[in-house]
Amino acid sequence: MKYQPSLPEHNDNISTQHPLKDFVVIGLWLLAGAALLFWMLALAVDTVVERLDHESEAQLYALLPSRPIPTEAAEQARQRQVQALVDSMRACAGLRLPANVSLHKSETPNAAVLPGGNIVVFTGLLDEVTSENGLAFVLAHELSHITQRDHLRALGRGIVLFGVSALLTGGDSGLSELLAPVGKLGDATYSRTREAAADAAALRILNCRYGHAGGATELFASLKEGDADPSGLSHYVASHPAMQQRIDAIDAAIRAGGMKVGPLTPLAPAP
Repeated sequence: MKYQPSLPEHNDNISTQHPLKDFVVIGLWLLAGAALLFWMLALAVDTVVERLDHESEAQLYALLPSRPIPTEAAEQARQRQVQALVDSMRACAGLRLPANVSLHKSETPNAAVLPGGNIVVFTGLLDEVTSENGLAFVLAHELSHITQRDHLRALGRGIVLFGVSALLTGGDSGLSELLAPVGKLGDATYSRTREAAADAAALRILNCRYGHAGGATELFASLKEGDADPSGLSHYVASHPAMQQRIDAIDAAIRAGGMKVGPLTPLAPAP
């Protein structure tokens, strides 16, 4: 009898599936596991931040880089105006920690909270709004991020995202770049939720400061006119809610809260 070499009919060490299918299945399980791990750790970050007492929060502030962005000499007069407006809302915001304003020359109509509670205001914002009330709402929004500790949440979640990707794939692995969007896409929805909460808090601060909620939607209405994505599809991957959705939510909150919409105070020109 002539010997005919052949493989056994069943071999547990050799997959009967196409290698590409195995790769896809393993990749999907890896992404799902990374997303679950990120979600659990991010939830833990939120829980810790929520339970921080004011003393511990102040100690964390001391550990963060807190040097504000320097304001150019030509913008220092306007910076003092904006700082005075922020200071006038501290009591309404319930703010205990510092909130130092820096003015940055840029056409971008925006403002942001930096680590340590510093607020950077882009000069484009002062050119976009025409009323003090409209500017006050944006500043109140940033104050709300401080009082709600959203900057600490963002910092913690960023550390978690980096840690999860490095743990699963190695810090120098190209797969870490593949896993990063898993956290980013989930974090976009979370960020929109925090932005909506900051809008609601800013509305209460504005109403407390002026006795009415006029000017709350001024910036968003102005930006909507130049919105490059009228379909609003970018809303699903953006960290901020779509402009019209944001305006509608604020208007609904004004009606639900029984707030008045009074006359606006013109924004004082730069000295």
